[in-house]
Amino acid sequence: MPASRFIFFVCQIMLNNIMLLKNFLRLHNIYFPIQTALRIAFNLILVVLVVFPILAFLTTILSNMSTVFAQDIRVVVRGSGYDVPRFLSLKSDKAYMRFGPGNEYPIAWVYQQKGLPLKVIAEYEVWRKVVDHEGITGWMHTKLLTGRRTALVTERVAKLYKSNEDNSKIVGYAERNVLMELQYCITQYCKVAHPELKGWMKRDSFWGLLENEVLN
Repeated sequence: MPASRFIFFVCQIMLNNIMLLKNFLRLHNIYFPIQTALRIAFNLILVVLVVFPILAFLTTILSNMSTVFAQDIRVVVRGSGYDVPRFLSLKSDKAYMRFGPGNEYPIAWVYQQKGLPLKVIAEYEVWRKVVDHEGITGWMHTKLLTGRRTALVTERVAKLYKSNEDNSKIVGYAERNVLMELQYCITQYCKVAHPELKGWMKRDSFWGLLENEVLN
């Protein structure tokens, strides 16, 4: 018999005995003096019924999280063979981030921005542990990710230049959280493109590129 059903069975027997005692005491005119004690006993039973499932749930979560932490130590477990860390992006407008590498883990976050760049920091089979531009970390299935490289502007206003030279002419500006296609990056400037604008942007102006990474 599962522990939860056993606890429920025991509590039910206790409730029946309390009701019998309550009726007996009422018949002998000693009900009211100990009514408070009976209420306390009843409340304790309710606490057992409520707290036990919560503790069981927390135990399961902690057990699962310990498994995840063990996987993180190894970084890659039966992964893709690609470098870790690396950047990928969201394949669609809706993607679920979970607390662990599996559909049995609760959803931690829901993303609704296709093309959002995410850094892969660990792999477990078909699951990728990723971190976003705000430092939020969790697990995503590979079917939600693509190798298309994108850049998310992190500066309040980022300048776009005509070329990758220091004295190049400014051709436009991109505000924070604007998403752009990341095309080329070999120096401190990276070539980016947007349906309304394209040019060269400083690599420290956006999220979506590893430090010293060369993209060509």
